[in-house]
Amino acid sequence: MSQSDGLSAQLGVCLVTGAAGFVGSNLVRTLLDRGVEVRALVHRTPLAFEHPGLSTVKGGLEDPASLSAACRGVDTVFHTAAAIALLGGKHVTSAYRDAAWRVNVTGTERLIEACRANAVQRLVYTSSVDVCFDGSPCADMDQRTPYAARPASVYQETKIAAERQVLAANGRAGLYTCALRADGIYGPEPNIILDTVVEQVALGRFKAGIGSADTLQDNTFVGNLVHGEILAAQHLGPDGAASGKAYFITDYAPQNTFEFLRPIIEGLGEKVPTLRIPRALVRPVLELWQTLHFRMGLPAPALTPHELDKVSVTHYASIADAARDLGYQPVTPYAEAIAQCLPYCKKVFADVNARR
Repeated sequence: MSQSDGLSAQLGVCLVTGAAGFVGSNLVRTLLDRGVEVRALVHRTPLAFEHPGLSTVKGGLEDPASLSAACRGVDTVFHTAAAIALLGGKHVTSAYRDAAWRVNVTGTERLIEACRANAVQRLVYTSSVDVCFDGSPCADMDQRTPYAARPASVYQETKIAAERQVLAANGRAGLYTCALRADGIYGPEPNIILDTVVEQVALGRFKAGIGSADTLQDNTFVGNLVHGEILAAQHLGPDGAASGKAYFITDYAPQNTFEFLRPIIEGLGEKVPTLRIPRALVRPVLELWQTLHFRMGLPAPALTPHELDKVSVTHYASIADAARDLGYQPVTPYAEAIAQCLPYCKKVFADVNARR
């Protein structure tokens, strides 16, 4: 049952783009549970639930008319929709890059225009830690960390460009904006990270790690990200602490990726592999594979060079800026978050085994 805690009075009517997605649907549910009237922008996938406080607009970021209709009468926009394009490199085709650019960059630009035209007051953009990660070790990234100079994927390129647009729009035509940089978003429902790992474990393909066991990475439990999104919106306005700024929102539990996954793997009754393959041996192979994919039409690599960097190079961010300005702390600590995910992972594991 929904319970109002005053959030509706603060944020007014809220629009969520990408509302049928992993982050968007969790954000929609939380806003509704807190008594907020929500409008969902959905593209192809319908929402899996209904609510008296929920209305839906069908459309996409490439359609200015649907964006204008979605923003009409809205006070706060949460922009979670994005195209995930993890390939990159100098041989990437224009078709691959343009498809992601139309959604992530041009679509964001059109959304900003629709916000201005409809007197929307607040825009919270779901960005990524990847905008500051160029494949080199970087610990405790913060608001002083520059954008990546050598992005390894089209996803990074487009998220950087879109985030720049959002922050540059702050304070113009009465619209106040900020960006939240999450990393490795996971939770107890379908999501890329856990689904991929559990499937590989079930199929007996999870045999080795890549790179040093000493490297550190971080992740973001979806409930923590939703908490950060709402806090950010509450701090937007003419004198808002978040206005025009970007914040890293993570669990702030940096550890090696295999250690992050250990409770899941062992909870499935499997052993965490001890064999590790040097990153230096793997990356040239993946780069060549990626090149051949674009130049000769080979299937895309199962692991892109960018994804390899993510699991084998130390990179994590400080949440100090978000704690100072927004009062952010993870509402669900890592250990509790993983415990919540384990029953879902066991179900996926059983389903994969049943199909074998």
